[in-house]
Amino acid sequence: MWIKRDFEYFLSSLRQEKAHPVKVLKGPRQVGKTSLLEHGGKYLIVQLDDFQTRQRAQENPRLFLDQFAQPIVLDEATLAPELFPELKRRVDDFRSKKRRNLESKEIDIWITGSNQTLLDRAVQESLAGRASYFDLNTLSVHEIGELNLSKIMLKGGWPELHANPEMPPTRYINELISTFIEKDIVAAAGIERRAAFVKTTALAAGRIGQLFNASDIAKNVGVETSTVQSWIAKLQQNAIVRVLLPYFTNLNQRLIKTPKIYFEDVGLASRLQGWTEYNPLFTSPLFGHLLENIGLIEISRFFSNRGEVSDVYFLRSKEKVEIDFLVRLPNNRWLAAEMKSTPVDFTRQQIDLLRSLSLNVVANWVIAPTSESFEFEKSRVVPLLAVHKELAQLCS
Repeated sequence: MWIKRDFEYFLSSLRQEKAHPVKVLKGPRQVGKTSLLEHGGKYLIVQLDDFQTRQRAQENPRLFLDQFAQPIVLDEATLAPELFPELKRRVDDFRSKKRRNLESKEIDIWITGSNQTLLDRAVQESLAGRASYFDLNTLSVHEIGELNLSKIMLKGGWPELHANPEMPPTRYINELISTFIEKDIVAAAGIERRAAFVKTTALAAGRIGQLFNASDIAKNVGVETSTVQSWIAKLQQNAIVRVLLPYFTNLNQRLIKTPKIYFEDVGLASRLQGWTEYNPLFTSPLFGHLLENIGLIEISRFFSNRGEVSDVYFLRSKEKVEIDFLVRLPNNRWLAAEMKSTPVDFTRQQIDLLRSLSLNVVANWVIAPTSESFEFEKSRVVPLLAVHKELAQLCS
């Protein structure tokens, strides 16, 4: 069953993309990449995870592509790497004829891929400068359409879990971890110490919302710090982990320059932390960090679902004054936002920190799982479910 996404914005951004004839829609397993294209246009879906289809593509890529009328979607294209040089040849031939004002058949090809390590490698080798990238990840709270923290914490935004309420989230996400993280990413990245990699992923989940300390994780796992850093980079490349950079300037020595770590889906993070029920999670010290993770992803999805860059930072001074999110808006404006389970106003220290940056901050938000918005003295409470609507107004 299909869970409706932000079609009006996301699909319009895809249709308007004219820079390159090959378009790449990337994201983890089971987030709905193929379903989005099926529902958003009259595309022929070519499933390359089918053995016979993949074999034909590998044996004769030119003949294989000739048999399909465009537009087409090459689903999980990295399973047939022989297609990429042929796609390069077709794009170059199309551009050459266009420059010479010769008649040439338009190219409208979509590539989808879950394993970003393999996809990046294939595109960089054959389609560099010839393909446009689009990101798709799990559902936002806005897309789910209801605010039920117990469901969101344990199910995250995986479409299948919301489309089929009876499906056990623990089993579903366990299988996702086993297939995508423990097998696909490990194999594609050539990681030999699989158990250590999986432990690193779990330890990263336990440090959500905290300053990232690769050496501390390395000591716990028994590997070099550089190894942990490279593994986190692979998880980030495959849209599992989000490394949130701090905002700082060389002129302000008060600001911390160490990044924080979050996950792209809170349900995956909760499962890696070991949670199977909501009540013990709710009373855990980790609850606030997971809620903060939800706030970050909700803001980020607003931009990525419109085909735009999500330009989000955090602020932390050496005096430990902190603001969860600093969001760059159009026209060099900024939004400062805190994520709280219970709304509280910005402090005077937070306001002073913002003023010290000399940025054009147009709004101070406290995002909370409430039903109504209201004003504090120094900030405005915005319900989590209304974040997309409020951001749309700020960006208009």
